[in-house]
Amino acid sequence: MKPIINSRTIKSKFILFLVLLLIPSCETLKEDPLFIGSWQFKDKIYSGDVVINTTHTLKLTKSTYEEVIVYQRDNSSSVMSLVGMRGNISVKGTEITFTLTAFGGCLKDASDKCTSTVEWYAKGSAKYNGYAALGLLEVYTGEADADEDYLWLVRDMNKDSDTEDTWEDIEFEKL
Repeated sequence: MKPIINSRTIKSKFILFLVLLLIPSCETLKEDPLFIGSWQFKDKIYSGDVVINTTHTLKLTKSTYEEVIVYQRDNSSSVMSLVGMRGNISVKGTEITFTLTAFGGCLKDASDKCTSTVEWYAKGSAKYNGYAALGLLEVYTGEADADEDYLWLVRDMNKDSDTEDTWEDIEFEKL
C-alpha cells in the first residue's frame, strides 16, 4: 500500500525545513558588541621643555586585542619609540579580561632608527621577558563602555588596586 501524502504534510515538512534552515542564520543577525573595532587616544607628555606626542591605538575583536603606543617628539614625524601589547580577551557583560601573549617594540630601519612598524616578541622569548620585567601584568581585567564613536576603558594594569596610573582610564575615539 502506498503512503498518502497530502498537501498539509508537504506544507508541514516545508515549514520545518525552513525553520531548521533559518535557525543558524539568526545567529549571524546578532550584532557585534560595540567595543569591537579600532580605537585611538592621543596625548602629550611634558618633560621640561620637551613635548612628546603619544598615539595610543587599540584594536579589539571578539576574542583578541592589539594595543600600540607610539612616542614622537612634538612637531616631528620621527618615531622615538613604541610599545605594543597583544593577546586574547574574554568578555562578560562590560568586564573584559586581557591575557597578554606578545610584547612589541619598534622595528628599526637600516639607519637603526625606530619605525612605526611593530616587531612582536612571543611569550617566553628574551625580549618578552624584558618587557614583562617593566611591571605590566600578563592578565588583568577592565570595564568597558562603548557607543558608535567612543570607547571608555578603565583597567588596573599593574594591580595596585586603583586605576589612577597613566593610561588606565582612557576614552578612545573610533577610527
